[in-house]
Amino acid sequence: MPLIENARGNASILRNRFALSADEGYVQADQGGRVKISGTSFIVPDITVKGGAPAVARLRTSSTVTAVLSLLDRDPIKAMTKAGLSATIADGRAVLEGTLALPLRKGVKLPEMVYSASGTVSSVRSSVLVPGRLLAADALTVTADNYGVEIEGPGRIGSVPFDGKWQQPIGVESKKGSTFAGAVELSERTIDEFNIGLPKGSVSGAGIANIQIGLVKGQVPTLELRSTLQGVGLALPSVGWGKPPTADGSLRIAATLGAQPDVSLLKLEASGLSAVGSVSTRPDGSLNRASFSSVKIGGWLDAPVLISGNGTGKVPDIAVNGGTIDLRRTDFRDGSNTAGTAASPSLSLALNRLQVTDTIALTSFQGRFDTRRGISGDFKGQVNGGTEVTGTLVPQNGRSAVRVKSSDAGGVFRSAGVLQQGRDGDLSLTLVPAGEAGNFDGTMRVTGTRVNDVPALAELLNAVSVVGLLEQLGGQGIHFREVDAKFRLTPSQIILTSSSAIGPSMGLSMEGLYAVESGTLNMQGVISPVYLINGIGSVLTRKGEGVIGFSYRLTGDAKDPQVAVNPLSVLAPGMFREMFRSPGPVLEGDNGEAPPRRPRTVVPLGSDR
Repeated sequence: MPLIENARGNASILRNRFALSADEGYVQADQGGRVKISGTSFIVPDITVKGGAPAVARLRTSSTVTAVLSLLDRDPIKAMTKAGLSATIADGRAVLEGTLALPLRKGVKLPEMVYSASGTVSSVRSSVLVPGRLLAADALTVTADNYGVEIEGPGRIGSVPFDGKWQQPIGVESKKGSTFAGAVELSERTIDEFNIGLPKGSVSGAGIANIQIGLVKGQVPTLELRSTLQGVGLALPSVGWGKPPTADGSLRIAATLGAQPDVSLLKLEASGLSAVGSVSTRPDGSLNRASFSSVKIGGWLDAPVLISGNGTGKVPDIAVNGGTIDLRRTDFRDGSNTAGTAASPSLSLALNRLQVTDTIALTSFQGRFDTRRGISGDFKGQVNGGTEVTGTLVPQNGRSAVRVKSSDAGGVFRSAGVLQQGRDGDLSLTLVPAGEAGNFDGTMRVTGTRVNDVPALAELLNAVSVVGLLEQLGGQGIHFREVDAKFRLTPSQIILTSSSAIGPSMGLSMEGLYAVESGTLNMQGVISPVYLINGIGSVLTRKGEGVIGFSYRLTGDAKDPQVAVNPLSVLAPGMFREMFRSPGPVLEGDNGEAPPRRPRTVVPLGSDR
């Protein structure tokens, strides 16, 4: 060790005990300047011991942090060299006390020495301990002994507050490197500081996360972070998901730090959302890719998700490749905070399955959407794995309306399990969000379609004894020039508020309820034979009904319904036919006029109401 310079003090021998104390003096370190030693003493308890009398140095020092670390890096200790660190890892002032016990003989080895020290360091600054980020603290406590060095207390990593402990083993264990463990603030500034890659504004409030940073010579520093998310608010407005600050959750991050951080594991579970993935960054620190092997949200999304960065300050792209989305449970929002701006990502979907109702799904679904003003874009898919349809999503009332088209309307009906006997036709379908998630108000128009071998229709024709139509039904089918319908689609039922089918052979009107899960229906309407002639006076009736028509009811199993025809209804043509009709279904919130005092809810056909 360097000699003491400008020393001033006293020495004494009492019996066999030798003691020397320094009132003034300093040691010139190799780096960091002088180490003041005022108050330090050196004691030999028994000077008569031969061959290495034990001695104790009681140290009191004041210096820079660099100077202390420089002394610890001299032979035979070499603490910093063995740790792969420099004595200049931090700036600050250190005030320390400690002891050093050793035998007084030439060639003393480190294992024969016993030392310990403790004290405080103040105004600490380091850009080395956490590469690429400034570590700062007003005051930290320091301890050092034969086994290692520890620095503990509150401070900041960049702009993020922490309270923890840095530990560096000495000796054989030094090869394992040093670690920092403690608690760190979890907030939006934490996400920004460590380039974790979550969208701007998705984190609010502040909570605590337990972290551990590993520092090994020649390796990139590693980070482990865990948190219950208490006090932290999370939000993804575009998909209607959020976690309030009062709710608990679970967050785990495993990452490598440095100039180009890489998150090997990001696992989040909170308020109905779970996601497992990884995040990589570009050389400039911006997001490269956030790849999630599994994302589940609120029971409506279960799919892998890829978020691709487009450079610093640019909005990333989102791709969902595989998995399922259930529209019955979705609550997409247009994101009022970003709607109408450029700060919204593009969305690409390639789903295995898009569930629309309990029995209708689009498989092999593909689409690309713009989210700047809500979710809008074009798509295609197969109805229940069968007939292909194309469509468009359009933002409406904070959610998305759907327009669907197909050149094979009969195939769409067959694939949907609605009408197995439909053939041909052009389909145009519009679904507008209504009420709760998964509910839609729909309009449908089909042109140039035909049906044959329909049991319910055959029974109707038998009931009205229409000559010739049965033969058409069993042969080429009955042609309908146009079919129109208005309905409410829910996850469990179709509420048909009005519909009509018009062709040369007949006209039909229908309204009522169809229970999707049970496959049962409760419908009513009018069948008008020879509509080509009969429909001339339809200006006085509902669409699809001629001047002469028969009122009918269909109830029970849709595959084999019970058919009831009121023959007296033919005597009440046109506008007088309403007296034979039960009240039809009325939708809650319907803007159309309802009969007086009729509750604005779904009214079962034929009920007293």
